[in-house]
Amino acid sequence: MGEDTDVEMFIKYLQVQLEDTMEILDLQARQLRQWQIESAIQEGLKFLNNVEEKRKLGLNDIFKEREPVRIIKKREKSEIKNFNSEENLICPKCDHEMTENLDFCESCGHKL
Repeated sequence: MGEDTDVEMFIKYLQVQLEDTMEILDLQARQLRQWQIESAIQEGLKFLNNVEEKRKLGLNDIFKEREPVRIIKKREKSEIKNFNSEENLICPKCDHEMTENLDFCESCGHKL
């Protein structure tokens, strides 16, 4: 058998933690902690099984990175409305002076 993966090492760590819960004197606190640890172990085992099934199917790109949810692009000054001479945005609804270039007023929530 080869070296343990990080997930396998984490599961072993959780198993040791589960044994250590016997030192918790409060029965309710002990049972809660045991439930938390057992749930984490089960999720780790599900993950390992899922990865192993995908490997058996010949899927090599199991951990493919996804595109970011959104890309934040810095706006040009010409795109930003209502700038005063000090380069700060002014809300048209509440006249609050903002220092960040947001699409909404951080004071009243008005969409710019």
